[in-house]
Amino acid sequence: MQRLNPWEARLPIWFGQAAWVTGVALGFLLQPAIAAELVQPPICSEATAGQPDLAGICSITPLGIGQNEVKITLRAASAEIVMGGYKVTSGNYNYNYLTPIVEAMPGDTVSAHLINALTPSANGSMHDHNDGSTNLHYFHGGIVSPNNARPAPAELGTGDNVYVHLKSGLRFDYKVPIPGKTPIPGNDMIDARVLESTGLIPHPLGLNWYHSHLHGTSSDQVMGGMSGLLSVGEATANVKAGCLPDPNDKEKCSNDIAKDTSDLKRITMVRYALLRDMPVMNIAKLPGEANGDAATWDPDPAARDFTPGKPCGVWKPDGSGPDLDPKLRTGFCQREQKKALLFTVNGQRYPTITVEGGKNLLLRLGNLSANIPYWLELRNEDATDTKPLRMTILSLDGVVPAIPIAPGQAQKPVQAVDYDDVLMMPATRAEIYVRNDDKHERQRVYILKSKQHTVEAGTDEWPEIQLARIVLEPNATTSNVRIALNAAVATPGPPQTPSAALAIETTELPPGCIRDLAPAFREYRRVMFLDGVTTSNGKMTDWSVFTQIIRPTGPDPQDEPMHNPPPDEDPDKNTVGLNGGGIPFEEYVGSDELVDWTKKHVCVFIDKKAHAGSHKQLWVLTNATGTLHNFHIHQMKFRLATGNELNSYFIKPPASARTCGQGACPANTPNYDLYDDQQNSDLDPGATRRWHDTIPLPPGQSVFVVMSFDTSQQLGRFVFHCHILKHEDKGLMAPIEVWGPGLAAQ
Repeated sequence: MQRLNPWEARLPIWFGQAAWVTGVALGFLLQPAIAAELVQPPICSEATAGQPDLAGICSITPLGIGQNEVKITLRAASAEIVMGGYKVTSGNYNYNYLTPIVEAMPGDTVSAHLINALTPSANGSMHDHNDGSTNLHYFHGGIVSPNNARPAPAELGTGDNVYVHLKSGLRFDYKVPIPGKTPIPGNDMIDARVLESTGLIPHPLGLNWYHSHLHGTSSDQVMGGMSGLLSVGEATANVKAGCLPDPNDKEKCSNDIAKDTSDLKRITMVRYALLRDMPVMNIAKLPGEANGDAATWDPDPAARDFTPGKPCGVWKPDGSGPDLDPKLRTGFCQREQKKALLFTVNGQRYPTITVEGGKNLLLRLGNLSANIPYWLELRNEDATDTKPLRMTILSLDGVVPAIPIAPGQAQKPVQAVDYDDVLMMPATRAEIYVRNDDKHERQRVYILKSKQHTVEAGTDEWPEIQLARIVLEPNATTSNVRIALNAAVATPGPPQTPSAALAIETTELPPGCIRDLAPAFREYRRVMFLDGVTTSNGKMTDWSVFTQIIRPTGPDPQDEPMHNPPPDEDPDKNTVGLNGGGIPFEEYVGSDELVDWTKKHVCVFIDKKAHAGSHKQLWVLTNATGTLHNFHIHQMKFRLATGNELNSYFIKPPASARTCGQGACPANTPNYDLYDDQQNSDLDPGATRRWHDTIPLPPGQSVFVVMSFDTSQQLGRFVFHCHILKHEDKGLMAPIEVWGPGLAAQ
């Protein structure tokens, strides 16, 4: 860590402030609050780094063998931004709300130079402490190394390491290799077992992101703008043409896949869309009239809550109260006359995306909200069309929803799947393909909206919000090209081999670790999100995490809660909790703000050979609280467990694989997944809904997931937590350590 030079700390505007910072901000001030077109964030990539408006922000350093270091500079500071038509002061990056997109290829290294110029203040903060410290999760969604395995102190690792604690006035350099298509020194490929395939694979292509991750202040810092998107692969990497079946051989295609893919990419218009929200107060004008008017970020924790029975509408001109017509909520809603909740796309309120005739739209969309789910749907502006426009999902959470293709098993492309709606929990990313290459004589206008979202038997009710207009211009011809999934292809080769350089040559548990699962006994891990407890130093928290190794007993399947830990084993070896309940993250943090790794925590052991205990672990995620949570684990992708897998652990699958069963849910209530019932008749063989890095946990329910710890990039110390960040900040996070002899952390 380096301290800022005095002249840097005094600069009112960053020395490298680029034209896009000023241009975008002034653009917001000069244009109406409802923008005619969606503005785009700057992109830091090999193709754009030399542009004058990225000077001082983005740099490219060749590493050889066609690979680069892609580096951004992020100056965290409290500054005035413009969002939703208002000028608001928040903590943000580079004095702007519209942060740069990082675009890098497998095999590249993504770096970030983080300068902490935040001041020790509590402007807009909902938390007890804000000494101006920060850090960076770089990058969320990556199967990449935190570079903080023992014996070095966890907080010094320069990879995707959220244990860095960067105080005000200091700087830190993150350097994260992205596993490539061919192994190079310091950057192995990924062991394909982590995605349940064979051989070696490059990092999945798709959309990830970066954001502040300092426990206690992450919600406010992310809400203020300290986040951005990170793309592995160029923007249209996952656009692929599908197969037109050969009438004489259903296993063959009658079309030229490569040519159709090239043509499809040529007519694809890419738009990045960052969903963010913020409560503001002291507004002199309604959001529909604001054009650079001053507002204040609302620090009241209640302003971030959406409890049932508290309607959010648009204040009537006569001041008599809110009009609850959802069509009026164009990027905002109000519960008080002088306050508003702003829901923006790239900082704009209710922008427009115009798609030319004969062009298709690739919407690369990230829910960068700190706390709010967006239940997305496309509805025709013409009310006579009662069906939503189906959305084709090319990737979700940074992974193509298809099984990686094993070496030597070439197959025809996997057909993409269309959905009526997409529930995007905080941190979810999606690549949504909207076609406009069919014949139609009239302009079509669709509203991208977040549907009203009520959690049954819970404490949350998010309002319907109109987010953006998508205008499809008339088109004279119809394309017969199908859309496919760009499944990863594995490279022939053995699994990762031991590396002597940083190998841990002992099987003795590191201090603080509980033991890992014993596969011979079909053990699984139970993780419970619980209400808060009082820490050993007397601090009361809102939430806590309880974990336990469960040894099920047969021969007949039982309801999951009926299973217990080994009866003859000391609980200290298999349980992480505090005084019989959960343990909040605050219990691990010392007075120096660093984590005490001698306290009990979850540990996973990767052996040298078959990975018998670490591969395809079953985790049962139980939400024992009255509110919706959002499970996320770093360095990892996971999937829903199947009913057959649950039976193999002597767990009786719940009567339904979803919270509402096979019938319709109550109005405005999503049908949350609990496990995979294998009813995938709408999926092409090879397609799957499986891979996630976040998943919702409805109140009073258990969600059954399978995750694999198989690759050297996962070695080190990271976290799992609720990615509703106001919950994480108040205790709902737990440390995890992955270790093993013979595999080196990169």
